[in-house]
Amino acid sequence: MLYLKGLLLCISIGIISAVSSFVCKSPCLLAAPLQSGEFVECLRKDFGHGSSVCVCNEDRCDTVEPLEPMGDNEAVVYTTGKSGDRLRRSTLNFTKASRQSGQGSIVISLQMEKEMQEIVGFGGAFTDAAGINIASLSPLMQQQLLNSYYAPTGIEYTMGRIPMASCDFSTRLYSYDDVDGDFNLSEFQLAQEDYNLKIPYIKYAQSIAQIPIKLFASPWSAPGWMKNSGKMYGNGTLIGKPGSKYYKTWAQYFAKFVEEYAKRNITIWAVTMQNEPTTGFIYQYPFQTMGFSPPMQRDFLKMDLGPALAGLNVKIMILDDNRLMLPKWADVVLNDSEARKFVSFIAVHWYLDELTPSLTLQATHDRHPDVPMIGTEACEGWKVTESRGPVLGSWLRAKNYIRSIMEDLNNWFVGWVDWNLALDLQGGPNWVRNFVDSPIIVDTTNNVFYKQPTYYVLGHFSKFLPPGSKRIAHTANLTGRHSLPQIVAFKRKDGLIVLIVHNEMEEPLPVTVPLPHSNMLYFSVPASSIQTVLWKQDGKIS
Repeated sequence: MLYLKGLLLCISIGIISAVSSFVCKSPCLLAAPLQSGEFVECLRKDFGHGSSVCVCNEDRCDTVEPLEPMGDNEAVVYTTGKSGDRLRRSTLNFTKASRQSGQGSIVISLQMEKEMQEIVGFGGAFTDAAGINIASLSPLMQQQLLNSYYAPTGIEYTMGRIPMASCDFSTRLYSYDDVDGDFNLSEFQLAQEDYNLKIPYIKYAQSIAQIPIKLFASPWSAPGWMKNSGKMYGNGTLIGKPGSKYYKTWAQYFAKFVEEYAKRNITIWAVTMQNEPTTGFIYQYPFQTMGFSPPMQRDFLKMDLGPALAGLNVKIMILDDNRLMLPKWADVVLNDSEARKFVSFIAVHWYLDELTPSLTLQATHDRHPDVPMIGTEACEGWKVTESRGPVLGSWLRAKNYIRSIMEDLNNWFVGWVDWNLALDLQGGPNWVRNFVDSPIIVDTTNNVFYKQPTYYVLGHFSKFLPPGSKRIAHTANLTGRHSLPQIVAFKRKDGLIVLIVHNEMEEPLPVTVPLPHSNMLYFSVPASSIQTVLWKQDGKIS
């Protein structure tokens, strides 16, 4: 009966495929289960890398304990730490302030009236590699994995990134139109990877998400025949100049992609103009890329891409590269009024952040306050100087994610999107063996997947900062010998206040938060952990 329900769901969303060249015979998913509300604890496993993973198998897969119920006089706390807590829920009560209370703690004061940027969302990428790994699992486990990301029982992602055609996390080079000279794109068609590895899982995620998922697409390269190199990988640019037939055709390629996905009831909310355009100028770059300089992107935007997408209600993101390029890249594009009118976001990757201070983000915001920045790619395990691929249970990598997300949010980012939703134990597949880490790692031979510490730290933001949440200002004063932790605070549309504190120290961090009506919150953030604390703004002790 369970299999028949899954088959009916597959038929209803049109994803039955005869293609059998991938790991599984069909990308069929089971129907979404009724939400029983039963909380399932983490099944921990330690691989000796500093912390633990949570194991998901057909008998057990952990969930996040619901936020509600929440009383007027209490706060709900979620904790993830090196010692093993994984979004563990607890509660604490408001107390009346006293002269002795809070001594030796850090005092965090929230400025409710000072609102800043509004959250758009958090998410990950529906790459071919992610699809292959999800497809390697049984239907029940496929469901469990996607529920972990997008369902109310999981970390409730609200965004998703889709590569336009192939990228390095594909098993082959392909575009949507490899017919040389087809300037009308009459031969344009989606690939088998779209039908079997992306669309089915996007549709399932949409069916379980509580709010519509904002999907954005990113190209890695135009078809080789459109480029001066004649190939999708390696250094190269489009032939000609912005405004010429190759650029016009490339702009229509974007529009065709949006229209083809729309035919399958998938709305593309936005596109980035080019994944990491600076890499297209690197000699013999190993995988798909295409070069754009800031002036090239500016002119392509105003002469070709902007007009091509104008009637499709699709937002456009510029850059989609590292913050090393800011603020100059934004200045070149956005200081042109014709280009500016087409821009909705500045897309930023996290690589090489250590080379560029966060002051570049503040400077970019100061110069262009009406164009939000959003993180569009991040992963661990990419550096040649460190362990490549997955490190199961690494707390260091989780800590790096926390640092990055909190720094970005405190510097005007409106969202943060991770890279692959799922990879295998090697960190692939990847056609150039560019293996990296992922928040979920799939053991493709044993029908099991592992939730990394990075998965849970992402949940501290994605689950509790829904779209529309607004950052609020805060001050922090040390009353003891502790060093200042990372802190960020938000006000949600439903009236909840969200305070996130990251304690990197090897000892607990006592915290005091003054509240209205002479109330206080006192809590302790465990060593090497992150806490998300939520309470009602109008809550008070009666």
